[in-house]
Amino acid sequence: MKVETKRFKGSVAVVLGAAIALGLSSRALAQGRPPAESVATEQTNVAGTIAYPQPPAGFDPLAASDADLAQYGFPPRPDEWDAPDAFAHWQKMVSTPQKRLKHPLLQQTTIHNGAATALSEGETVDNGSLAVTSSNWSGYAAVGAAGTFKLNNAAIYSEYIVPISQQPFGVCTGSWDYSSQWVGFDGFNSGDVLQAGTEVDAYCSGNTKSTFYGPWYEWYPYAETRITNLTVAPGNVMGVEVWYTTATPSGHAYLINYSTNTSVSVAFSPPSGTTFTGNSAEWIVEAPTVNGGLAALTNYVADPFNADYVHSNNVYYYPGSSPAGTTIYSITMNAGSKPLSVVHLYGNDTLWFYNGNLPY
Repeated sequence: MKVETKRFKGSVAVVLGAAIALGLSSRALAQGRPPAESVATEQTNVAGTIAYPQPPAGFDPLAASDADLAQYGFPPRPDEWDAPDAFAHWQKMVSTPQKRLKHPLLQQTTIHNGAATALSEGETVDNGSLAVTSSNWSGYAAVGAAGTFKLNNAAIYSEYIVPISQQPFGVCTGSWDYSSQWVGFDGFNSGDVLQAGTEVDAYCSGNTKSTFYGPWYEWYPYAETRITNLTVAPGNVMGVEVWYTTATPSGHAYLINYSTNTSVSVAFSPPSGTTFTGNSAEWIVEAPTVNGGLAALTNYVADPFNADYVHSNNVYYYPGSSPAGTTIYSITMNAGSKPLSVVHLYGNDTLWFYNGNLPY
């Protein structure tokens, strides 16, 4: 798990740039048609979900009270003095001129972005985190006791680039490959996952190739719910924040596409019988489960997650630092002994994900 990161950074950036350029050159195909196997029902509303409309003209989130921010679906405000970087990214998210989707079109899927499975611990790596492997997750997780992130307005954020969707180099599987990029709470030694992010899927059969890109939210063990009229494409810059409140509904997600200046804010309830554990917060690239089976991972090449942080009652957590009582885990997705998706930490709050199909 100890990796010499300098050897990869430049070459991977070149490959990522080429992949994004390829994606942008076919922007018309970016959203695409979703894989038929992944669609559960077509509908424009989902029970237990509230969508927040565009706030009234003249509303200033920077000057608004905490209650007014909550009323209009804005994420909770980090402390400007204790965490100036987190505050700056929150400020960007809420004050960027944007079209808020008043009526997000929602689609239930057969996709589950579930808890981490087949966790196997390794050694402590040079950034102080504990290396582990998983069959479906790659990324970083801050893990504490149950309830660590269960305080009102506990929130997690990341700003990342939507990666390219393709199958492994030189391979045409005859079916769909999937990957999910998300931030959220729980799922590391807990059964629920409160989360939101994007999916990046690729199909190949003979001479036929297709791609699909879409944003979503989920409270596992419910399945993923797509937001079909929030368009995303490879190379787009996404800001995603997920937070928990003690009021009902208690799950919240704010997704903004900074490349199109379009956003959506939703609140949603947990699945019946599910209790929010609040023991972990994570930034993840996942191979999801589709129709009950682990999906093949798309060759997303590389993906940077920037400005990664969590705040809970003015205590701040980052991939590169952990307050007392929490442990930071660095997670590699493995198939047997083969790495499928790996992650490297740069500084305190930046993660780069690399696909295992990349020829380092």
